[in-house]
Amino acid sequence: MIFGSHPIHGDVYLAGYLLALFLSIVFTFFLVRTISRPNALTRFLNRLPISAGKNVSPFGGVAVILSFLITLWGLYFSGAVDPVNSHLFLVLTLGTGLMFVLGMYDDIYHCPAKWKLTAQVFIAIILYFAGFQIERIGGFPELGHLSIVFTILWIVGITNSINLIDGMDGLATGVVFFSCLTLVFIYLERNIMEASFLSVILAGSALGFLFFNFPPAKIILGDTGSLPLGLLVSLITLLPLNQGNTDEIYYLIPVITLLIPIMDTSFAFFRRIFKGVSPFAKDTEHFHHRLRKIGLSPINTICMLFGIGLYFDLSAMVPVFNIDLIPKFIPIYFIFIIANIAGLIWWLRHLEKKHRHDRP
Repeated sequence: MIFGSHPIHGDVYLAGYLLALFLSIVFTFFLVRTISRPNALTRFLNRLPISAGKNVSPFGGVAVILSFLITLWGLYFSGAVDPVNSHLFLVLTLGTGLMFVLGMYDDIYHCPAKWKLTAQVFIAIILYFAGFQIERIGGFPELGHLSIVFTILWIVGITNSINLIDGMDGLATGVVFFSCLTLVFIYLERNIMEASFLSVILAGSALGFLFFNFPPAKIILGDTGSLPLGLLVSLITLLPLNQGNTDEIYYLIPVITLLIPIMDTSFAFFRRIFKGVSPFAKDTEHFHHRLRKIGLSPINTICMLFGIGLYFDLSAMVPVFNIDLIPKFIPIYFIFIIANIAGLIWWLRHLEKKHRHDRP
């Protein structure tokens, strides 16, 4: 099924952003105040794997996801958006709800990685048949039976890339915020209404939570928040494809705006395989861990990663505002990104080598 595209007034974008931001702040503040006080709920939460001895409130994802969904449906029932979007909103709510339940179950019972991945694939299959599909890439032939494989890889890959970088206060939430903000400008430039509208609401929800999640965090996302957040980003970036925007640019831009989590997840996957361990095993070799090991403070580490992410976000604007040059520009831009990644890896290894040399 193709999700229709309908004009959305600029005031609705602003209202959606401010409402999501306000609700996220209120809900997060309520969670922090409620769970931080000694009570039966606090004692129960402190025994969960997510707490792991941290003196912070878990399940912050509840605030982010609730603020997003309430804003989405609040604007729908107020008549601010076209009623035809009901099917799109229902599918988004269903997928987000399922991933939310999976994340909460994992936070409480510490679900084995293979079962968590199986559940994610199942959710992705449901969303595929609901309309979120990768059927064609640019001018290449239709994918046919491979369509479902590419779609599952996209949904599960982006979902887990956000989930796996949620090992440092504020990182996952900040990456989602900056990525969504970039996608808003990109999709508005291309008159892709629904995707830009969803991006601006998610940006507001993420920013409201980030105020409390920035180091030192008073509350953390947990899988309850990081899994549905990642899912929403994957679905927002799939929506333009459903509406017929299948140029290479609509695949390239999401990858660039999410380059840090995608790189981190990809390197972690292959690093663990080469070490002969499960690719889903945990380690302390993620980018944020390595920056901390060379002596950067949590705030300096996250600001540096935000800066790198913002650099790539801004670079993504170049092909968007030069769309007529895309056929010739994309290969050049791709080489530019590869060169930047290589430079980033060399720089990180140089810092690590210098740190080892300077240690007494």
